[in-house]
Amino acid sequence: MASSDAGIASSLARGSLFSIPAHRPFADDLAAGLLAQYPDPLALAHVLLLLPTRRAIRALTEAFVRESEGRALLLPRMVPAGDLDPEEAEGWEAGPLLAGLDGAAELRPAITSEARRVALAKLLSASRPAPEALALGAQLAAVLDTLEIEGVRAADIAAAVPEGELQAHWAANAKVLELVAGGWPELLAARGLMDPSRRRNLQMDALTARWTVTPPPFPVLLAGFASAPPAVARLAHTVARMPDGRIVLPGLDLSLDADGWALIWGEDGGGLETHPQYGMARLLAAADLSPLEAAPWVGRSERAGSPAARAELVSRALSPPALAGGAGASAEALHGLRMVEAANPAEEALVIALALRQVVEKPGATAALVTPDRALAQRVQVQLKRFGIEIDDSAGVPLAATRPGSLLLALAVAAGERFAPVSLLAALQHPLLRAGEGRLDWLNHVRALDRLALRGIRPSPGLGGVALRLRRSKLASDDLKDWWAGEATALLAPLEPLPQTADALLERLRAVAEAAAGPALWQGDAGTALARLFDTLAESKADLAAIRVMPEEAAAFVGGLMQGVSVRPRFNRHPQLAIWGPLEARLQTADLLVMAGLNEGTWPSMPTPDPFLAPAIRRALDLPGLARRTGFQAHDFAAGLGAREVLLTRSLREGGAPSVASRFWQRLRAAAGVLPDSGAWTAEAATLLAVARSLDVGPAAEPYKRPEPAPPAVERPRKLSVTEVATLKADPFSFYARHMLGLKPLDPRDAEPTAGERGQAVHRILERWSDEKPADEAGRLAIVDEELAKLGERPEIAALWRPRVLRMLEFVMEQQAKEPEWVPVAWEAKGQLLHRGVTLNGRVDRIDSNGSGLRILDYKTGAVPAVLDVKELWQTQLALLAAMAVKGEFHVDASLPVERLDYLKLSGGRDPGKMSAALGSRATAEDMEAHLSAAFADFTALVEGWLLGDRPFRAKQHMVYGRRFADYDHLARVAEWLGR
Repeated sequence: MASSDAGIASSLARGSLFSIPAHRPFADDLAAGLLAQYPDPLALAHVLLLLPTRRAIRALTEAFVRESEGRALLLPRMVPAGDLDPEEAEGWEAGPLLAGLDGAAELRPAITSEARRVALAKLLSASRPAPEALALGAQLAAVLDTLEIEGVRAADIAAAVPEGELQAHWAANAKVLELVAGGWPELLAARGLMDPSRRRNLQMDALTARWTVTPPPFPVLLAGFASAPPAVARLAHTVARMPDGRIVLPGLDLSLDADGWALIWGEDGGGLETHPQYGMARLLAAADLSPLEAAPWVGRSERAGSPAARAELVSRALSPPALAGGAGASAEALHGLRMVEAANPAEEALVIALALRQVVEKPGATAALVTPDRALAQRVQVQLKRFGIEIDDSAGVPLAATRPGSLLLALAVAAGERFAPVSLLAALQHPLLRAGEGRLDWLNHVRALDRLALRGIRPSPGLGGVALRLRRSKLASDDLKDWWAGEATALLAPLEPLPQTADALLERLRAVAEAAAGPALWQGDAGTALARLFDTLAESKADLAAIRVMPEEAAAFVGGLMQGVSVRPRFNRHPQLAIWGPLEARLQTADLLVMAGLNEGTWPSMPTPDPFLAPAIRRALDLPGLARRTGFQAHDFAAGLGAREVLLTRSLREGGAPSVASRFWQRLRAAAGVLPDSGAWTAEAATLLAVARSLDVGPAAEPYKRPEPAPPAVERPRKLSVTEVATLKADPFSFYARHMLGLKPLDPRDAEPTAGERGQAVHRILERWSDEKPADEAGRLAIVDEELAKLGERPEIAALWRPRVLRMLEFVMEQQAKEPEWVPVAWEAKGQLLHRGVTLNGRVDRIDSNGSGLRILDYKTGAVPAVLDVKELWQTQLALLAAMAVKGEFHVDASLPVERLDYLKLSGGRDPGKMSAALGSRATAEDMEAHLSAAFADFTALVEGWLLGDRPFRAKQHMVYGRRFADYDHLARVAEWLGR
């Protein structure tokens, strides 16, 4: 179609092109018109309807049921002829329409989408990891579909590549696509198959050729297409020129004149691709039809749509200034329209749920949520459950998110990570595992395994590593050890190791999943979908056998195979409510339509980048781009606004950051303007938002007070360690929670060695070095390797931490050589001090003697306490150890005074260590004596106040130093009483 002074040329016979306005329910008006034109049920049954999708057929079927008012009815024949998603294209069959047609019998079966993806992945897997090849295979399949649908040949790709203007990777990827596209038909032909898009195009072209020569003896309507690929456009050209052929378009704007259509179409289709009418303009141009000759459809359902004024408002809102006209809207245009800006997605979901709930209270009323944001749809489902309303998303649930699919993935992850704690626990606790009578006993064993073997540092890899951890555990029962060695290991052993070909991997996972879950694996819609996937993949066994999958890639590969497989509910759909994606919503309507997630990037959404064709090549090949995709979504938006009542929603923040309102939202608000009589719809929106915000507001609560438990003195502990003195002083509640409530933090699962654990390893190494006195470097290395091995098999330990520990050891040896007068007399020695009936326990790293005095030495692989903290008695550990030493503990000479308290900082870096005095380098003997006396007096005050007295165990006694102890902050509700 090209513009001219006379308008847009057409050879269309008047009366063959019709439009149902955007403010009317398309399916209902189409059904009403056909029922009026064909009152004889037998005559209606002879009508053939070519519709875009199977979903459109379902919508029109329901419309016929509504319009027939319960009368017996023979429906017209309805065939899906569009390509709006791969599922529709794959299953298109002309069936009886092609009977007797030359060449129709020669059409080979279409390859399934799963088999095609695997076959393409095999071609790409030689130079890529299997999961990446599978993902690229899916994208390559989509590109091949686009090329076939748009009629682009492999040779055209090479011609479209600009010489020397593309980066190397784009040129290489385009070459890959050219080679695959050129050889793909022959590869499929060798297998007796053909591409589904090509098969459908051949069928439609054959039908077009047949009807061009011999029009069918029955009425044909091509209806509901807002855009169409070339094959459908060629068919539309023929249908429009048949004696009893008609085309009915959804929302074709009959108010546009020739200049308006010329502006939208532009020169050879290079016009306003983002305009909602562009898709239909392109369809009519390809069919050599003129929109100027379209007439309103004669049928009109009694089902109410929106006011005609709203359609005019929407047309102006989504048009450029040259077509938009003036701003502002009448009260009629805004009637039934509400717009809500929520603070965040959670509030947006609650607003939507309230609106849908209101509809349920009206008998016979219907409502639908339309959004491309599946996460928002899930939020709405959850919010509706609080009102006792269960609603399914018509987009379905991804197979990987269902119980059968997630079990398969959990087993693949666990095996790929060699049964690391987190992934192993996820697999063992899966709801399908050992479902039935033995489930409780199984879970009891799993919980015990978690507590005794999977916490802390990761066990050695494999099932044997877990067994070794259990054998070393003093708390693990024989029953638990037998369960792991027997039932659990027997179940998981086939996954160790995993096969490295895709076909064997899938078969092994299937066998283990079936052994673990039994018949439950295949039950329900999800089980059926998984079984169907395995059956389909069985046809690709040869291709799968050629794909090598490394164990760590297994989960990603299996997840990739499930990608795109959705489990849709077949029964128990809500009679009044629905959740649709924009595709599902086409040609459907409801009394209330909620269009949600109206932010840039969501609606309109950004397309998935094409890894094979650069944007410049796509433009050269005239393939659909971002602008055209935006135009399709604009048409969906405009069609949705044709419902009688519409609620538009968006959230002001997404993902923790401010969001930008959709361009459709902004244009609609700008076109509506601000009118004095437009307050009704804004007031309704404000009321809905206010109710949502007040729904979870409870009565005012008094601020929580800082906890100060004060148990009787007789119940208080009479024992503590030197390292806990600082805790008791700065955060008494932590001491109370640990010793009186008996609460100890669980170690995290699969943890990296903590600073404390690395420090303990260094302490053990130094202790063994002192005790064993290895004569050579080999002996020292053996000690280091043995102790570091206890931190788990971590490559980074051997690569990074081992050299640092060796430098630490060398530094300690050098330090001792520099100070020969100080001779170690105690290493890693334990001691006790009984004071006022309270036992103080301590462990000293090292004590040196020079014959006249003692030095208490503390190894530090972390931060060294500040001198000020020591002097102000917040760090009294060394002073209390000194008090034990002078009372004869640690097997040292108690007659010698303590002359020094030192920290030996060990880093193992460029500066491997440093000796520092706890009281500073200028401290005198008098300073030392005064400090030791003050520290012990401080300890005495703590004992008398908290262990022998009745002082309450207050949370965060000292706010600065108390922050170091955070294990029990959630129990003390610190954030609440601090007002955070």
